[in-house]
Amino acid sequence: MLKETEDKILATLSESEGNILENEAAIEILDSSKLISDDIFKKQKVAEETQKKIDSARMDYSSIAKHSAVLFFSLTDLPNIDPMYQYSLAWFVNLYVNSIHDR
Repeated sequence: MLKETEDKILATLSESEGNILENEAAIEILDSSKLISDDIFKKQKVAEETQKKIDSARMDYSSIAKHSAVLFFSLTDLPNIDPMYQYSLAWFVNLYVNSIHDR
């Protein structure tokens, strides 16, 4: 959509003769490009705000993710002590999810 509008503006400018401000088609195209630009600007602001919220939520979980990683890798080292202690990632994730739901 933006590319089409850009192409229309360039075509209108190249075909225009005389005062560009008197060309009604050029004014309409420029108005529509302004509306598109405003819409893109608003969407960009919303995207930036959403990104900030996502980053904030991600940072809230970073410490628990670090602790979870330490716990999991401690579990993966247990078979070095005794081969009976072998746990899979699926087991750990299931245990972790259940502990979250129980709270």
